[in-house]
Amino acid sequence: MDESLYDEFGNYIGPEIESDRESDREEEDEELEERADDMRPMSDDEHTPGKPNGWLTSTDDVDMDNQIVLAEDKKYYPTAEEVYGEEVETLVMDEDEQPLELPIIKPVKNLKFELGVKDSSTYVSTQFLLGLMSNPTLVRNVALVGHLHHGKTLFMDMLVEQTHHISTFDQDSEKHMRYTDTRIDEQERKISIKAVPMSLVLEDSCSKSYLCNIMDTPGHVNFSDEMTAALRLADGAVLIVDAAAGVMVRFNSVYLSVCLGLCVVRTVPTCGNAITMNSYFA
Repeated sequence: MDESLYDEFGNYIGPEIESDRESDREEEDEELEERADDMRPMSDDEHTPGKPNGWLTSTDDVDMDNQIVLAEDKKYYPTAEEVYGEEVETLVMDEDEQPLELPIIKPVKNLKFELGVKDSSTYVSTQFLLGLMSNPTLVRNVALVGHLHHGKTLFMDMLVEQTHHISTFDQDSEKHMRYTDTRIDEQERKISIKAVPMSLVLEDSCSKSYLCNIMDTPGHVNFSDEMTAALRLADGAVLIVDAAAGVMVRFNSVYLSVCLGLCVVRTVPTCGNAITMNSYFA
Protein backbone atom coordinates (compact mmCIF):
# COMPACT_ATOMS: atom_id res chain seq x y z
CA MET A 1 0.00 0.00 0.00
CA ASP A 2 1.35 3.33 -1.07
CA GLU A 3 1.49 5.58 1.99
CA SER A 4 1.47 8.71 -0.13
CA LEU A 5 -2.15 8.03 -1.16
CA TYR A 6 -3.36 8.26 2.48
CA ASP A 7 -3.01 10.96 5.08
CA GLU A 8 -1.92 10.52 8.64
CA PHE A 9 -5.51 9.70 9.68
CA GLY A 10 -5.93 6.95 7.07
CA ASN A 11 -8.14 8.91 4.66
CA TYR A 12 -7.68 8.38 0.87
CA ILE A 13 -6.23 11.47 -0.80
CA GLY A 14 -5.10 9.99 -4.11
CA PRO A 15 -6.65 10.41 -7.61
CA GLU A 16 -10.35 9.61 -8.18
CA ILE A 17 -11.40 6.05 -8.91
CA GLU A 18 -13.66 5.20 -11.88
CA SER A 19 -16.29 3.45 -9.70
CA ASP A 20 -16.74 6.56 -7.58
CA ARG A 21 -17.25 8.71 -10.66
CA GLU A 22 -19.95 6.44 -12.07
CA SER A 23 -21.93 6.39 -8.79
CA ASP A 24 -21.86 10.19 -8.61
CA ARG A 25 -23.16 10.47 -12.17
CA GLU A 26 -26.07 8.12 -11.44
CA GLU A 27 -27.13 10.17 -8.41
CA GLU A 28 -27.05 13.39 -10.43
CA ASP A 29 -29.20 11.86 -13.15
CA GLU A 30 -31.83 10.74 -10.64
CA GLU A 31 -32.03 14.22 -9.13
CA LEU A 32 -32.52 15.81 -12.56
CA GLU A 33 -35.37 13.43 -13.40
CA GLU A 34 -37.18 14.21 -10.12
CA ARG A 35 -36.90 17.95 -10.75
CA ALA A 36 -38.28 17.55 -14.24
CA ASP A 37 -41.30 15.63 -12.95
CA ASP A 38 -42.03 18.34 -10.39
CA MET A 39 -41.84 21.14 -12.95
CA ARG A 40 -44.18 19.39 -15.44
CA PRO A 41 -47.79 20.77 -15.15
CA MET A 42 -50.47 18.30 -14.11
CA SER A 43 -53.54 17.63 -16.25
CA ASP A 44 -57.17 17.81 -15.08
CA ASP A 45 -57.39 14.02 -14.93
CA GLU A 46 -54.59 13.90 -12.43
CA HIS A 47 -56.43 16.36 -10.04
CA THR A 48 -58.30 13.72 -8.12
CA PRO A 49 -59.59 14.01 -4.51
CA GLY A 50 -57.07 11.45 -3.37
CA LYS A 51 -54.11 13.28 -4.87
CA PRO A 52 -53.47 16.85 -3.57
CA ASN A 53 -52.27 19.39 -6.11
CA GLY A 54 -50.03 21.29 -3.75
CA TRP A 55 -52.81 23.37 -2.08
CA LEU A 56 -54.62 22.55 1.23
CA THR A 57 -58.22 22.19 0.09
CA SER A 58 -59.66 20.54 3.23
CA THR A 59 -58.75 19.37 6.71
CA ASP A 60 -58.36 15.86 5.33
CA ASP A 61 -55.13 16.97 3.69
CA VAL A 62 -53.62 17.87 7.10
CA ASP A 63 -52.46 15.33 9.64
CA MET A 64 -54.33 16.60 12.74
CA ASP A 65 -52.60 14.20 15.11
CA ASN A 66 -49.16 15.61 14.40
CA GLN A 67 -50.26 19.23 14.11
CA ILE A 68 -48.55 21.73 16.44
CA VAL A 69 -51.02 23.65 18.62
CA LEU A 70 -49.95 26.61 20.75
CA ALA A 71 -50.65 26.62 24.48
CA GLU A 72 -53.07 29.55 24.23
CA ASP A 73 -55.03 27.77 21.49
CA LYS A 74 -55.48 24.51 23.37
CA LYS A 75 -58.93 23.63 24.63
CA TYR A 76 -58.86 21.95 28.01
CA TYR A 77 -62.53 22.27 29.05
CA PRO A 78 -65.79 22.53 27.14
CA THR A 79 -67.37 25.93 26.73
CA ALA A 80 -70.45 27.06 28.63
CA GLU A 81 -72.60 26.75 25.53
CA GLU A 82 -71.52 23.15 25.07
CA VAL A 83 -72.34 22.32 28.69
CA TYR A 84 -75.57 24.26 29.29
CA GLY A 85 -76.82 24.73 25.74
CA GLU A 86 -77.05 27.68 23.39
CA GLU A 87 -80.31 29.00 24.85
CA VAL A 88 -78.90 29.42 28.36
CA GLU A 89 -77.32 32.77 29.16
CA THR A 90 -74.03 32.41 31.02
CA LEU A 91 -72.12 35.19 32.81
CA VAL A 92 -68.40 34.99 33.50
CA MET A 93 -66.98 37.05 36.40
CA ASP A 94 -63.43 38.13 35.65
CA GLU A 95 -62.87 39.63 39.13
CA ASP A 96 -63.70 38.28 42.59
CA GLU A 97 -66.37 40.14 44.49
CA GLN A 98 -65.01 38.88 47.81
CA PRO A 99 -62.06 40.97 49.08
CA LEU A 100 -58.74 39.34 49.82
CA GLU A 101 -58.99 40.19 53.53
CA LEU A 102 -61.87 37.74 53.99
CA PRO A 103 -61.03 34.03 53.90
CA ILE A 104 -62.92 31.75 51.55
CA ILE A 105 -63.89 29.50 54.46
CA LYS A 106 -64.57 31.52 57.57
CA PRO A 107 -63.05 30.14 60.79
CA VAL A 108 -65.35 28.78 63.43
CA LYS A 109 -65.93 31.28 66.22
CA ASN A 110 -66.86 30.10 69.67
CA LEU A 111 -69.21 32.74 71.00
CA LYS A 112 -68.83 33.28 74.73
CA PHE A 113 -71.43 35.24 76.64
CA GLU A 114 -70.79 34.31 80.26
CA LEU A 115 -67.66 34.98 82.28
CA GLY A 116 -68.18 31.95 84.47
CA VAL A 117 -67.80 31.47 88.20
CA LYS A 118 -65.38 34.00 89.65
CA ASP A 119 -65.01 32.61 93.16
CA SER A 120 -67.08 30.28 95.30
CA SER A 121 -65.12 30.28 98.58
CA THR A 122 -67.38 31.48 101.42
CA TYR A 123 -66.95 31.88 105.16
CA VAL A 124 -69.55 29.15 105.83
CA SER A 125 -69.28 25.54 104.80
CA THR A 126 -71.40 23.84 102.15
CA GLN A 127 -73.08 21.63 104.72
CA PHE A 128 -74.19 24.68 106.71
CA LEU A 129 -75.56 26.24 103.55
CA LEU A 130 -77.50 23.08 102.69
CA GLY A 131 -78.89 23.01 106.21
CA LEU A 132 -80.30 26.51 105.81
CA MET A 133 -81.82 25.60 102.45
CA SER A 134 -83.65 22.66 103.97
CA ASN A 135 -85.38 25.01 106.46
CA PRO A 136 -87.81 27.34 104.56
CA THR A 137 -88.31 29.56 107.61
CA LEU A 138 -84.66 30.64 107.39
CA VAL A 139 -84.78 31.52 103.67
CA ARG A 140 -85.43 35.08 102.46
CA ASN A 141 -85.85 36.17 98.83
CA VAL A 142 -84.90 39.81 98.29
CA ALA A 143 -84.77 41.90 95.10
CA LEU A 144 -82.47 44.91 94.66
CA VAL A 145 -84.29 47.59 92.64
CA GLY A 146 -83.59 51.21 91.86
CA HIS A 147 -82.67 53.73 89.19
CA LEU A 148 -79.90 53.21 86.64
CA HIS A 149 -76.36 53.59 88.06
CA HIS A 150 -77.55 54.13 91.61
CA GLY A 151 -75.31 51.42 93.08
CA LYS A 152 -77.32 48.17 93.05
CA THR A 153 -74.44 46.10 91.67
CA LEU A 154 -71.98 47.93 93.93
CA PHE A 155 -74.15 47.16 96.94
CA MET A 156 -74.14 43.51 95.85
CA ASP A 157 -70.34 43.60 95.70
CA MET A 158 -70.24 44.78 99.30
CA LEU A 159 -72.40 41.85 100.40
CA VAL A 160 -70.21 39.42 98.44
CA GLU A 161 -67.10 40.83 100.10
CA GLN A 162 -68.68 40.33 103.54
CA THR A 163 -69.48 36.66 102.86
CA HIS A 164 -66.55 35.54 100.64
CA HIS A 165 -62.79 35.31 100.99
CA ILE A 166 -62.25 37.82 98.20
CA SER A 167 -61.99 41.56 97.68
CA THR A 168 -64.35 43.05 95.12
CA PHE A 169 -62.24 46.20 94.70
CA ASP A 170 -59.19 46.15 92.44
CA GLN A 171 -56.46 48.39 93.86
CA ASP A 172 -54.57 48.64 90.54
CA SER A 173 -57.45 49.76 88.33
CA GLU A 174 -59.39 51.30 91.24
CA LYS A 175 -62.58 49.67 90.01
CA HIS A 176 -65.06 47.29 91.56
CA MET A 177 -65.40 43.76 90.26
CA ARG A 178 -69.15 44.01 89.51
CA TYR A 179 -69.59 40.46 90.72
CA THR A 180 -73.15 39.94 89.48
CA ASP A 181 -72.43 41.25 85.95
CA THR A 182 -71.56 37.82 84.61
CA ARG A 183 -72.06 38.64 80.91
CA ILE A 184 -69.24 40.01 78.78
CA ASP A 185 -71.40 42.77 77.31
CA GLU A 186 -72.41 43.81 80.82
CA GLN A 187 -68.76 44.23 81.82
CA GLU A 188 -67.96 46.18 78.65
CA ARG A 189 -70.99 48.50 78.85
CA LYS A 190 -70.90 48.75 82.66
CA ILE A 191 -74.64 48.18 82.87
CA SER A 192 -76.74 45.28 84.16
CA ILE A 193 -78.86 43.57 81.50
CA LYS A 194 -80.08 40.40 83.22
CA ALA A 195 -81.31 39.86 86.75
CA VAL A 196 -78.75 37.70 88.56
CA PRO A 197 -79.68 35.87 91.77
CA MET A 198 -77.11 34.95 94.40
CA SER A 199 -77.44 33.03 97.66
CA LEU A 200 -75.65 34.60 100.61
CA VAL A 201 -75.60 33.71 104.30
CA LEU A 202 -76.27 36.89 106.27
CA GLU A 203 -76.87 37.52 109.97
CA ASP A 204 -79.43 39.74 111.67
CA SER A 205 -78.88 41.94 114.70
CA CYS A 206 -79.21 38.88 116.96
CA SER A 207 -76.43 37.02 115.06
CA LYS A 208 -78.92 34.57 113.62
CA SER A 209 -78.01 33.30 110.15
CA TYR A 210 -80.42 33.45 107.25
CA LEU A 211 -80.06 32.26 103.68
CA CYS A 212 -80.79 35.33 101.54
CA ASN A 213 -81.43 34.80 97.83
CA ILE A 214 -80.64 38.31 96.62
CA MET A 215 -81.51 39.25 93.04
CA ASP A 216 -79.60 42.11 91.40
CA THR A 217 -82.00 43.63 88.83
CA PRO A 218 -81.22 46.03 85.95
CA GLY A 219 -82.06 49.68 86.43
CA HIS A 220 -82.51 50.56 82.76
CA VAL A 221 -86.09 51.10 81.64
CA ASN A 222 -85.66 48.77 78.65
CA PHE A 223 -84.98 45.87 81.02
CA SER A 224 -87.85 46.54 83.41
CA ASP A 225 -89.28 43.07 82.71
CA GLU A 226 -86.30 41.61 84.59
CA MET A 227 -87.15 43.73 87.61
CA THR A 228 -90.86 42.78 87.41
CA ALA A 229 -90.04 39.06 87.31
CA ALA A 230 -87.69 39.44 90.28
CA LEU A 231 -90.36 41.24 92.31
CA ARG A 232 -92.84 38.43 91.63
CA LEU A 233 -90.37 35.94 93.10
CA ALA A 234 -89.12 38.05 96.01
CA ASP A 235 -90.48 38.24 99.55
CA GLY A 236 -89.31 41.84 99.81
CA ALA A 237 -87.42 44.50 97.90
CA VAL A 238 -84.57 46.87 98.64
CA LEU A 239 -84.99 50.20 96.84
CA ILE A 240 -81.55 51.77 96.41
CA VAL A 241 -81.22 55.53 95.88
CA ASP A 242 -78.00 57.39 95.18
CA ALA A 243 -77.56 60.02 97.91
CA ALA A 244 -75.64 62.31 95.55
CA ALA A 245 -78.11 62.12 92.65
CA GLY A 246 -81.26 61.92 94.76
CA VAL A 247 -84.67 60.69 93.63
CA MET A 248 -84.82 60.20 89.86
CA VAL A 249 -87.67 59.61 87.39
CA ARG A 250 -87.31 55.85 87.60
CA PHE A 251 -87.95 55.99 91.37
CA ASN A 252 -91.71 56.60 90.95
CA SER A 253 -92.32 53.60 88.70
CA VAL A 254 -90.18 51.37 90.88
CA TYR A 255 -91.90 52.61 94.03
CA LEU A 256 -95.32 51.81 92.59
CA SER A 257 -94.14 48.34 91.53
CA VAL A 258 -93.08 47.44 95.04
CA CYS A 259 -96.16 46.38 96.99
CA LEU A 260 -94.39 44.36 99.70
CA GLY A 261 -92.24 45.50 102.62
CA LEU A 262 -90.01 48.30 101.36
CA CYS A 263 -86.48 49.02 102.49
CA VAL A 264 -84.91 52.23 101.18
CA VAL A 265 -81.12 52.36 101.19
CA ARG A 266 -79.31 55.62 100.45
CA THR A 267 -75.90 54.92 98.94
CA VAL A 268 -72.92 56.99 97.90
CA PRO A 269 -71.13 54.96 95.16
CA THR A 270 -68.45 57.62 94.73
CA CYS A 271 -66.91 56.89 98.13
CA GLY A 272 -64.63 54.13 96.81
CA ASN A 273 -64.70 50.91 98.73
CA ALA A 274 -67.03 52.17 101.45
CA ILE A 275 -70.79 52.70 101.29
CA THR A 276 -72.77 54.94 103.61
CA MET A 277 -76.24 53.47 104.25
CA ASN A 278 -79.23 54.87 106.08
CA SER A 279 -82.14 52.44 105.87
CA TYR A 280 -85.68 52.57 107.12
CA PHE A 281 -88.88 50.64 106.53
CA ALA A 282 -91.87 52.33 104.97
